[in-house]
Amino acid sequence: MSATDIEGRLAESALRLLAKGSWQDLTLAAVARSAKAPLASVRAHAPSKPALTGLILQRTADQAAARYKKDRSSGTARDRIFDVVLTWFEVLAPRRAAIKSLYEGLKRDPLALVGARRELLAHAEWLLALAEADTGRFVSARATALAAVLVRALSVWFEDDQQLTRTMARIDGDLRRAGPLF
Repeated sequence: MSATDIEGRLAESALRLLAKGSWQDLTLAAVARSAKAPLASVRAHAPSKPALTGLILQRTADQAAARYKKDRSSGTARDRIFDVVLTWFEVLAPRRAAIKSLYEGLKRDPLALVGARRELLAHAEWLLALAEADTGRFVSARATALAAVLVRALSVWFEDDQQLTRTMARIDGDLRRAGPLF
C-alpha cells in the first residue's frame, strides 16, 4: 500500500472519529484502528495529532484541487483565491461536524495549534498555488493572510446556511481588507 493510500485512510478515519467525538479524546491509536493500519506505521505519516491535522488538510486540498475548475473570467488573483476557497468549503461541507470538532479542539489546545501551524500555512500556500496566486516576493505573507481568512471564515461557516451567504461575505471582506497581498 502506498504512502498516499495510508495517509488518505488516516485522514478519513480521523474525520470520522472527529465527527463523533472531540479533538481532546482523539488518539492516534484510535485513528490507526479505524484506518486498519498498524500503529507503528502511523508514526511515519502522522507522528502527532498536529501532524494528523496536516494529513486532513492535505486530503481536503487534494479534493478541492480535483473539484476546482478555473473560471476564465476570474482574471484577478483575488477572484481566483475566492473561487478556490469556496471550492474548499464545498469539499468540507459533508464533514462539517468533524471540521467543527477539529476547529474547537485546536482553539482549546493552543500547543497543538502551534504544532499545526506549519501544516496550516502549507495548506494555505497550496490553495494559493491552486489559484495560481503563489508568485511574487511575499508568498509566505500571503499564505499567512490566507490562513487567517480561512480560520475567520470557518467560524462563520459553522453557523451559515446552505447558500453560504455570510461565509462568502466574510471571505470577500477579509480578502479586500488584505488589499495588496491579494
